[in-house]
Amino acid sequence: MGVNSVHVRRLVVAALLIALPALLVGCGAVDDPQNTFAVEGDVARKQRDLLLIWVLGPAAVIFVVMQALLIYVVIRFRRKKGRELPRQVHGNNRLEVAWTIAPAILLLIITVPTVVGIIDLGRDASDDALKVNVTAQQFSWVFQYPDLVDAEGKPLLALNELHIPVDREIGVTLESVDVIHSFWVPKLAGKLDAVPGRTNSMWFNATKVGTYSGQCAEFCGVSPEGAEGHWTMRLTVVAESEEDFEAWVADQLEGGGAARSRSGEPVLVSHGE
Repeated sequence: MGVNSVHVRRLVVAALLIALPALLVGCGAVDDPQNTFAVEGDVARKQRDLLLIWVLGPAAVIFVVMQALLIYVVIRFRRKKGRELPRQVHGNNRLEVAWTIAPAILLLIITVPTVVGIIDLGRDASDDALKVNVTAQQFSWVFQYPDLVDAEGKPLLALNELHIPVDREIGVTLESVDVIHSFWVPKLAGKLDAVPGRTNSMWFNATKVGTYSGQCAEFCGVSPEGAEGHWTMRLTVVAESEEDFEAWVADQLEGGGAARSRSGEPVLVSHGE
């Protein structure tokens, strides 16, 4: 029995249908406000490159090669009437050593950039970084700039909208006054939890002027009235030129620089006031 081209086409289509959902799940529209692949910060870029180049890249190549081999084997060695079983490779020491060593080498290759990335992304912010203390509370974010103070020595506060200068490191400390929250601005950096009784730190930057969407990525409850909840705990990062940032700071300090709740009342935070 010869190779049936119809069967070949069906197998190829089946392989593509298997791969397509994985590609669609991992990709989003470039203009999606929380697309982790459309990065605009050094931290997010390093995380994306580590995932795409060193993890998903080799995995995709291996997937394609294995699918091609599978299709070849299914067609080449399919059972035919009167044909004996093909020669078995079980017990072939060379093959077994090869497919044991190959994954180990691949893991070692992935380990190097992974460890380097962890060390770089886990370091402290540089000395000239803009310091921001972030306090998470149900269901809002309070941003305090400890080095930016008004005439009375009170630090600048902002609610749910973090202004930063572009191309400058931002050194963030995270705290929570109630439950566990998670600070996440996908286009600028990965997630970091805000845990009650603990201070976590991270750094990131924005390499392009723009407005970036973020949110709490850890379910943090609902309000007794049901009007607010985890789903309303969003934040915005506004990256602007140094001149525009300084103008915003001056305007905020002149106006008191106090964070306000949705009702217009001052927000109570646990530190730095």
